[in-house]
Amino acid sequence: MRLTKDNYLTIAGHRGDSYNYYENTMTAFKMALENGAEMIETDVRLTKDLVPVLIHDHNTDRTADKKCVVKDTTLEELRGLNVGDKRSPEVIPTLEEFLVWAKDTPLTLNLEIKEYYSEENKKRAEECIEKTISLVEKYGLGQRIVINSFDAYILEYVYKKYGKKYLLHGFYPYYELSNKTINPDEYLYCACIFEWEEKKHYDYLIKRGIEPWVGASVTQISKLKTCVDNGALLITTNNPGDIKSKLESIYGQK
Repeated sequence: MRLTKDNYLTIAGHRGDSYNYYENTMTAFKMALENGAEMIETDVRLTKDLVPVLIHDHNTDRTADKKCVVKDTTLEELRGLNVGDKRSPEVIPTLEEFLVWAKDTPLTLNLEIKEYYSEENKKRAEECIEKTISLVEKYGLGQRIVINSFDAYILEYVYKKYGKKYLLHGFYPYYELSNKTINPDEYLYCACIFEWEEKKHYDYLIKRGIEPWVGASVTQISKLKTCVDNGALLITTNNPGDIKSKLESIYGQK
């Protein structure tokens, strides 16, 4: 199973089309698809009542009209917040709401688990994984997802329990990953390269059968071309339409 192509860099919308719309909202997801994204990357956390919702930060200070901590707030309370503006109000989506919409699109999905491991958060982290997988399977999307985390505990948990049933996304160099007990070479499908200009990182991953991806910091056409030439297979971007246009220029020159 693969989520990318060999002959053209796949475009993933980072929290949707988060440059032009409010991040991690249904509008941002829908517009990412409309503007050229083939994948959506989003962030999964649990509410106080253990419902998976899509929000990047552990609190709403940056993104909503009222401040609260996600893990201390019920779904009903969170859904009462506005994560848009007065003219274009938005609510925090549930993972299920997102999957219901996504199943009828051609999109693949990159689900970043944001409940990280600690002794006090171990149960929530594992529950977040299991609830995410349960919902993905409920909607028949198991072959269209990659599970992503900066916390190797999350990735190793999935690998130890489910083997390679689900594709796993890490970060390279591997010092970007916390809580490692297994060499990520053993289980990763792909890794986002932080030092994207270093060809040796692409070569390392490719040699081990791990897809090299790059992240949203790559926006200039010259940098994008470097990533293409180095062997990147996917870019996660805040602005899918812009990247699509630049890629058309790059590939048109070949």
